[in-house]
Amino acid sequence: MTEMSDLLAKHAAGVISYKAGETAKGAVIHVNPFRILVELQGGVTGIISKKEASGLLSDDAVEIGTELEAAVVNPENEQGLVVLSLKRASQDMAWAELNNIMDEGRIIKVKIFEANKGGLMANYKGLRAFLPVSQLTPINYPRVDGADSGQIYQKLQEHVGKEFVVRVINVDRESGKIIVSEKAAHEEQADKTRKNLSVGDVMKGEVSGVLKYGIFVTFDGVEGLVHLSELDWGHVSDPSRHYKLGDKVEVMVIGIDGDKLSLSIKRLTEDPWKDKVKGFKEGQKVSGRVIRWNAQGVYTEIAQDVQGLFPLDQFGVSDYSELKVKEGEEIKGTIVTINFDSHRLELKKEEGEESTKKEEKKKKKEKE
Repeated sequence: MTEMSDLLAKHAAGVISYKAGETAKGAVIHVNPFRILVELQGGVTGIISKKEASGLLSDDAVEIGTELEAAVVNPENEQGLVVLSLKRASQDMAWAELNNIMDEGRIIKVKIFEANKGGLMANYKGLRAFLPVSQLTPINYPRVDGADSGQIYQKLQEHVGKEFVVRVINVDRESGKIIVSEKAAHEEQADKTRKNLSVGDVMKGEVSGVLKYGIFVTFDGVEGLVHLSELDWGHVSDPSRHYKLGDKVEVMVIGIDGDKLSLSIKRLTEDPWKDKVKGFKEGQKVSGRVIRWNAQGVYTEIAQDVQGLFPLDQFGVSDYSELKVKEGEEIKGTIVTINFDSHRLELKKEEGEESTKKEEKKKKKEKE
């Protein structure tokens, strides 16, 4: 009697019947490069093809006596054997596990295997899970100027092959959809940080975005913006020349508006302009040479790195195109205010010869 005949005879004597979709357990009784035979409860024999063996045959990971749990695909084939699938059983268990993980709010690790314009595709025990762009943490968010889709895709591609810590936020086996969130996995930490954060706090973080109008910095699960004007006391025209993704920086919290944080780097150091204007005081008479003018008025250079502003209305015109000043021309005036925010002296123009003539002309007209 052959080995297969013996197995079939055992199957015929069995008293347990199986249904498709059920899970069956048993011990391996025969292995070859193309199939695995398993003795199930009740003396029934099951067969697992190479395709449904989840790589066990190619990996030599199974031997006689190994206990296996597989899904029933067909209760009885033409040979009278129960057709089993380790692959399907693994997926069934993975789906059930993901449902439990979601219900319990647990955090898991997934590996990214693909990127698309909408986000990242991850693998969890053979199942495909989608991690949308909107559910990425600030440090991994593909922030680009102009929201260029091509650049976003390139940045997402950089995550392929990486492991992400995520929380499962949706499981729908019927549609085959699994959605995970990196942001949700870190939300507890973010909430804790925001709760304990105050204006004036100094934090150590990492640059998570570099744009034309400033840089984004992330720390302890939250992210804030260092606006262009808060990068340095001097003029910064292009943040990318000074910062890159991943740079470690120290920032000061200067504003909290819900989840939005305003940060500053320059305020961690003393404003050097204060030293430059130590010799000036309100009411002091000064003079400077014209360097430019606009709708606000005429700007003059009072000293090195110290500018003064004469408001437009002091020149008797309503539009700066009507101004009769020249670059390099000297104008005298009095300091009204030392403006530390805008780094300039607010000035009042001295009544000169031109003003006297206008006043005389005005009085002459009144007499007529």
